[in-house]
This record gives sequence, C-alpha cells and structure tokens, in this order.
Amino acid sequence: MRERRWAFAALGVVIALLLHASLFGGRGLVPADGVLVAPPWVKSYGRQPSNYLLVDQYTAFLPVKQFFSDEVRQGRFPLWNPHLGSGVPSLAGMQAAALYPINLLVSPIGPFAGSGVAAFLKLFFAGVFMMLYLRRLGVSAAGGTAAGIVYALSGFMIVWLGHPHVNAAVVLPLLLYFIEGQLIEPGRPRAAIGLAVAYAAMLLGGHPPTAVHITAAIALYFVFRLSERGRTLRVRQSLLFLAALVAGVALASPQLLPYFEYYQQSSSAIASAGLNRWASHLPPAALALFVMPYLAGAPHVGFEDLAGRLGLGNLDNFNERTGYIGLFTVFLVAVALARTRHRAVLFHTLLAAGSLLVVYGVPPFPALMHALPVASDINHQRLLLLVDFSAAVLAGFGLDAVLRAAPDERPRRLAIAFSVAIVLVLGLVWQKTGTGLAGLDGSSRSFLLGQLWLVGGGLAVACFLTLRRLPSRVIALTAVGWISIDLLWFATGYNPAIPRTEYYPATNAVRELMRDTSHFRVLGLSSVLTPNTAAVYGLDDARGKDFTTLKRYEELITGQAGNFFFWESADRLPASFPLLDVKYVLVPERLPSVPDGFELAYDGEIAMYRYTRVAGRALVVLDHEVEPNAAAILTRVRSGSFDPSKTVLLEVPPPAVTSSPDTTIAAPDARIVSYEPDRVVVEAQLPRSGFLLLLDNFYPGWRAFAAGRELPILRADYTFRAVALPAGATTVEFVYQPTSFRAGLIIALIAGVALIVVGVHDSRSRARA
Repeated sequence: MRERRWAFAALGVVIALLLHASLFGGRGLVPADGVLVAPPWVKSYGRQPSNYLLVDQYTAFLPVKQFFSDEVRQGRFPLWNPHLGSGVPSLAGMQAAALYPINLLVSPIGPFAGSGVAAFLKLFFAGVFMMLYLRRLGVSAAGGTAAGIVYALSGFMIVWLGHPHVNAAVVLPLLLYFIEGQLIEPGRPRAAIGLAVAYAAMLLGGHPPTAVHITAAIALYFVFRLSERGRTLRVRQSLLFLAALVAGVALASPQLLPYFEYYQQSSSAIASAGLNRWASHLPPAALALFVMPYLAGAPHVGFEDLAGRLGLGNLDNFNERTGYIGLFTVFLVAVALARTRHRAVLFHTLLAAGSLLVVYGVPPFPALMHALPVASDINHQRLLLLVDFSAAVLAGFGLDAVLRAAPDERPRRLAIAFSVAIVLVLGLVWQKTGTGLAGLDGSSRSFLLGQLWLVGGGLAVACFLTLRRLPSRVIALTAVGWISIDLLWFATGYNPAIPRTEYYPATNAVRELMRDTSHFRVLGLSSVLTPNTAAVYGLDDARGKDFTTLKRYEELITGQAGNFFFWESADRLPASFPLLDVKYVLVPERLPSVPDGFELAYDGEIAMYRYTRVAGRALVVLDHEVEPNAAAILTRVRSGSFDPSKTVLLEVPPPAVTSSPDTTIAAPDARIVSYEPDRVVVEAQLPRSGFLLLLDNFYPGWRAFAAGRELPILRADYTFRAVALPAGATTVEFVYQPTSFRAGLIIALIAGVALIVVGVHDSRSRARA
C-alpha cells in the first residue's frame, strides 16, 4: 500500500509539473486564442494561435462547453442549444460529453477555470488505472509507475488531451483491470459490475470512433485471455462479459439514445461515406517520429517545413501522426519481448503490431477496414492509442524484467544492440536526408540537434541501467525519472495555457450585439465571429460547426447534404436567408455601398449591417399550402423570393381548426415572452385561424401546449415548426422533452438498480462465506 501511495504521488507530481500554469498560475488550458486571428478580434490582437491544430477545441467544443456551464450555473441542464444553426440538440451532439464524470465535475466552474483540473484528472486517472492493471498482472510497483507515466504522457494522450478522444482513452486500462478481475474470480460479479460502470464512462466520453476502437480491443483481450480456461467456464464468463457490456450501454443510454436519434436526423452517414476515412494511413517516414517526435516540427515549436526540406515526404498534421512514447520506453518494450513470457505480453505485442499495420496502411488492412461495417467510417490512424497503450504495458513488464534479473543477467547485450540499431537507423535517415541537412539554416540544425541529444540520453540510460553493480532502487528511480523527463520535454507546451484576457474577449462589435435584447440571429461572412463562438456571448448564430448536422437544415442552406462543416465559413447570403431570422450580417470591412434591405448598424473592427426586413423568430401566418413532396418545398424556400410571413408550406394536412374571426385583432402578431434552451413561450394574436410559425428547427421531442392541451407540431417550410391556432389570443408553450433522453434515463436507472442489487447480494454472500 505504501508503494502504491508513492507511485500515485510520483504520477501526480509529474502531471502537475506539466500543467502547472493552468493549475496554479490562473491560466486556462484552452487554445481559445486561436479565434484571435479572425474578425472581429484580429485588428485588436493580430497574433497567431498558440496551436492551430486544436481548432476543433476552440470552435466546436469549448463554446458548447461554455454554454453548458452557463446553463448549469442557472440551475438548468440544457438538452437543446438555440445558439447554433437555428437550434440543435445539445446533449445529443455527443462530443461535448456533458455527462462524462469529469466534465460533470468541472462544469459548474466553467471550461476556462476547470480546464487544468479536468486535464489533470484525465491524465492522473489514466496513469492510475494503468498502474492498477499492471499490478493485477503481477508487475512491480516500479514497473507499474513507469507504465502509468508513459501512458498518461504518451503522444496520443497529449495531442488529443482537449478532445473527447482522451475521455474514452482514460478508461481503457481500467476496463482491462476489471476483465482480469473477472477472470481471476469467475464466481464473483464484482469485477463485472466494475466493468459495466467503466464501459459506461468510456461511452460517455463523447467520441464514438475511439469507443469502437476500445471496444474491439477489450473484446479481443477478453477472448485471448479466456482461451486459457475450460469450455464450461468460457461460456459462463463470456455471457457475464457480454452482460457487463450491455449494462454499460444501458448506463450510458441517456447520452447514447439522443445521439442515435440525432444521427438518424443528420447527414453524418453521407458525410462520413464521402471522406473515405478507412483509407487514411501514415507514410513509412512517420516511423522516425517514434525516435524524434519533432523531426518534422510541430505547431507550438515551428519548423513545420522540415519534412519537405529533408526529403521525408508529407508529414502533416502533428495530431494524427504522433504516438511518441520515448526512446527509452521503446528499449523497455524490447526487454519485455526478449525476457518476459507472460500471456499479456504476447497479447499486447500482437495488438501493438496489428495496430501499427493498420496505421501505416499495410495491405490488406485498408481493404479490410473498408469492407467492415462501421470501421469504414473511422479514421484508423488513431489506433496509435492502442500502440501507445500496449507499448506502455510492455514497458512496465520490461522494467520489471530488468529489476528482477540478477546483476549478471541484466540485458546489457540487448541495450548495446538496441543502441547500435538506433544509430544505424539514424545513419540511414542521415544518408537519405544528407543533402537536405546540408542546406539547413543554423536554427533548424540546432532544433534537430536538441532532439539528437535526447536520443543519446535515452540510449545512455538504457545502457547505464544494465550495469552489474547498480542497485535495483537506483534502476527504478533512474528509469522513472528519465521517462518523466523525456515525456515532459515532449508534452510541454503542446496544449497552451492562455490568460483569461485571451479567452473569447468581447470586442466593441460583440458588445453592440449583446446590447440588442430582442431575439435574433447573426450571420458572419468570411469567417467573421467564427462559428460557434457566438454561443459564448449568448448570441444566436445561423451558422454552426459540429460533427453531426441536421440534414434538413444543411439542405436548406446549401441545397444538398454531406458536408460536416457545411457552414463553417460563409462567403455570401444563402437563398433561404429570409427564413433564418438574421438581423445582423457581419463583414470584415465596410462595403462600398449598402445592399438593398440593409442599413449600416456598426462600423469599427468589423462592419455590421442590420437587415431591415427581418420578420422575427415567431410569426403568425394566416395562409398555408400542403405539399407532400419535400423536395418541391425545398426548391420554393430556396428560390430567393419566398416570404415566410405570407404562406406556410406543410408536408401533411394540418388539424382542422374552426373559429369565428376575431374582429378585435387588427393584424396578426406574435411576441416571444420567454426563450430558454428547452422552453419557448409565445403569445400569438390571430384575426382568423392560421398558424404560429417558429423559425427554430423541427426536431423530435419538441411539444407544444396551449390552454392546457397539446398541439401537434407541424414541419413547416422544410425544417421549421408550426402549430395551427384559432382566431384570437393564444399563449403557446414549446417544450423540449425528448423521449430518447427520458427512455435513456429509465434504462440507466433500471440498469443501475440491477447492478446495485447484484453487488449487495455478492457482498452478503461474501460475508456469509
């Protein structure tokens, strides 16, 4: 127990050193300064982002997390986000991972203040779970500590730290820990209960492709480890394993069911098929990055043209190509392969090797990935997660083998052979790039030389630790210390820690928009007010950037579906512009002349034009047409001449509403009384029967009520909502109550109660025994 406490403490210290600026320096571990290169911020700040490759964080994830945090602090848990793309389901978007335990914990303090804490917890628990797993396999505390640090600070974990990929990756060693427990105590369900809870946490992490990779890995692990058991036990344990996974899915149902519902309403399947993700793989030259991770530079250190100048080919996107674990770690992996006969070592060797074959596109693996359902829509370069994970496990076994060996049996020859092999590989690289190296400037040479010093240090440590007279304690401390230094060198700075003043600062133009208290949307052209940043300020944007987009809304804007980021940047007003409730169009500079129907509302760091013909978010429309052909409706609403205030287009006949005209009402009118994410209240006045049209996206789960009775919501004008109303004054309440979420809660509750009952029964059985 004392060794475990010291191991956890060492891991915590190493991670705290990496994250000290965000944990203790008042900075946020968020790359939000990336928006400062775009209007309206660029004229005030005019600086490059700390890490442009983290663009998904500061455009897609952080604004949604900020929205969740703001709502939670007001006592609401929003299931709908009105700020993006005329309204989208928020929880169902998945990648914000609102129900992930760590995100739930830090949500009340916000993504800026909570970023360092969240990152620390992710890396710390990833390392701790790895230590627990290796200890269960019989590895020493020193070996477990080394493996925990390697996994926590591995290339995959660092480059994807602010993405949902790492949320899922954190739980991977815990899943194997519980699988081992299930196999050790086949008659006890405790480990299966833990497996179910851990699997649910992994699914709640918010990244389905990583969840698929991890599920495949743990299934293979279970089958491999179970193959040593007898037939009867294999059947019983297989059923228990499957039951645990099903229970985990059930526990995660409040997230999963809304996601699957959203997926069905989206164009994601079309977009994924067009990307051919299955064909993504790394070139052979990328293998050199396991030795020198910055051989081709990186966003935070520069020198990103080195690969081309050295003749190494195309090594773009540091995130996708990096799985660095340290050269000394690779040596420990070699020791494990040479000196350890544990069955887990064989499995992780096969898993790492198989993953590398897929990552590097060795035939026939690309064709196999293309043929498999689900796998064809996943980027398999990210199997670097499994490479890093298995390498960390093997490194733990390797250090353990060195520590357990008698002084005369330490792998000195292996260390020398390994060093010679690395030198030869570097020599070959030198030969290939010799001409390129000769032409490098002094700063580039110094940059590469610094990495070569680290390579030399790793080889020196490998040889040093195999000396005969070296005490085991010195070996353990030196190994863990060098691994920490190596990986801290690699990881420091990749995830920037920025001051509060650079976290989506409000410019004068933004403040001007925030002063308008009416309900409206904005539309920025040429990437002004980058999507989804308007949500940070509580503004509604007609645009939106997400990895799941409503198919109908995308078709309304572009006329077709199949682009994940169909409106990430707009260069002109869409034909359906009158339906979007856009009051302000934002452009980088003042236009030579004011367009018809607009007036200049602001001229500063950007120009804002007010649309004078905006009809409003809620409209009373007296006339309607029924057109069963949705394509025909799409053509009409995109014609450029369609006026949503005159006629509402429906795909099914509306319910009959009969009432006498109300002569006290001179003109139709609608006024929004309350507008919250999951609830909208509108007061409508109609001189005769007609419709209340709300220019928010039609979506399953929205219900409408008036005078204590429910009104059917009709899909109107291709993608919006309408209800039929009688003449007179009516207050309509729209409430978002998705069946998918409620069903998910019920399923999770049943699963949770069942697991508790099983756990209590098992505890009582143990007590009686």
